Amino acid sequence: MTEPEISLRAILEALPHFVWAADASGKPTYVDPRLLAWLSADSAANALEGWFARVHPDDRAVAEEVWRRAVSAGEELRIAHRLRRHDGHYVWFETRGRPLFDEDGAVRGWVGTVDDISSEAETRRALEAEQIRLAKMAAASPQMLYSFRRDPLGHATFPYVSPAFTKLFQLDAEELTRDGASFFRLGNPADVPALTASVAESARTLTLWRHEWRVNAPDVGEIWLEAHSMPVRDPDGSTTWHGTVSDITHRRRTEAEIRELNQNLEQRVAQRTEELELANRELESFSYSVSHDLREPLRAVNGFAQALLEDFGPGLPDDARHFAQNIRQGALRMGRLIDDLLAFSRLTRQPLVRRTVNVRRLVEGCIKTLTPVGSPAKVTLGELVDCEADPGLLEQVFTNLVSNAFKYSRKRDLPEIGVESQRDAAGRVVYAVRDNGTGFDMKYAGKLFNVFQRLHRASEFEGTGVGLAIVNRIVTRHGGRVWVQAAPDQGATFFFTLAGGHEPPPV
Repeated sequence: MTEPEISLRAILEALPHFVWAADASGKPTYVDPRLLAWLSADSAANALEGWFARVHPDDRAVAEEVWRRAVSAGEELRIAHRLRRHDGHYVWFETRGRPLFDEDGAVRGWVGTVDDISSEAETRRALEAEQIRLAKMAAASPQMLYSFRRDPLGHATFPYVSPAFTKLFQLDAEELTRDGASFFRLGNPADVPALTASVAESARTLTLWRHEWRVNAPDVGEIWLEAHSMPVRDPDGSTTWHGTVSDITHRRRTEAEIRELNQNLEQRVAQRTEELELANRELESFSYSVSHDLREPLRAVNGFAQALLEDFGPGLPDDARHFAQNIRQGALRMGRLIDDLLAFSRLTRQPLVRRTVNVRRLVEGCIKTLTPVGSPAKVTLGELVDCEADPGLLEQVFTNLVSNAFKYSRKRDLPEIGVESQRDAAGRVVYAVRDNGTGFDMKYAGKLFNVFQRLHRASEFEGTGVGLAIVNRIVTRHGGRVWVQAAPDQGATFFFTLAGGHEPPPV
């Protein structure tokens, strides 16, 4: 072998691919020694004889056809196939060949390469698997996936749209890759200016694009769409958005229904407010009538009964004097009922003004005012926590409860009354007013806080049955609650809480 031949062989064997040569008929005249070793063949002739037998059965027919057609027509060939190594393992290769022509244009031989493309094939297989996976995800997604591209001249295309996209809008994906006009023609003309401006702003700032607009979908009608996508700048100056588009028609309709409901609600609230204002005015008128028109005949009844007793008492029979006294007492009781009813009705209209109240000082004032002259009652004050409440109304609560405690315990030899506060398991402050008086059966406790409900006869204990109803109304307006524990002849304890914050809405 001459020096030039040795140099040429060294160059060929240093190349990253295997080199081969053949005569005009395709019979090998040279096969890279590295490929012979790879195939475990001892000569070029042996390599060709067993060549197609070494090609993977799935690739063999195509490889043979491409080879025969290239040799017959004198054309270049290029074919990818799997080739069995000497150890039986198949590897992906790409075989290339180019014909050599003489001066007359006839094929005088072939030269070519065999390249190991196993890594490229593996990458291609992985890419194809990933594409299949993404295609399945796109098909299963409730949203429509898309890529939208706009070049520097403003031409718009959709390099990718998911099947759900083309199905809803009945568009051809291949056509959209060339021109997106068919999709934009579906848009509502009234929404186009805002849509165009939002796209331009996203392209200028490369910020997230989010927009809602209407389109006329075939076989469906007008629907609302919402798109989210992130733009990227391409090397040629184009901008491509990758994202999702969703049919939000149901949401938009629901929002419209909610807005309509809110408007109707506002109208109903306004109407109800007007009705309440009218009712309050009527109540004010009624209160005025009660205060003036009803009091006048009561005063007359009481006055005439008193005059009858004073002027003719000594000459009246005992039954007549008793009847006259009952008439007078009834008139006085009716007057007290009117006063209590008016006080109860005013609680609803009186504004609630909260501020910090020194409860101990307030209770001490109530006891000082309410303690009967010469009463042997023992009054005990425990811890009384300050609170946020309307001072006047809170004073009314303690006045009613403490006065009841004095009243229902006065028949005891040693009346005992206690007022204190404590915290319950939830940490709320609970105020308590207890007495050792007559008490009552707890099965009647539910009636106590209603107007005119009494558990004792008027001949035993005076009262109108409004005091505890007033307590309940005041406590409820403060966001709290009131309850009682009692037993016959063992006294009673009234508890109540006062929640902080604003007055709850009236029920």
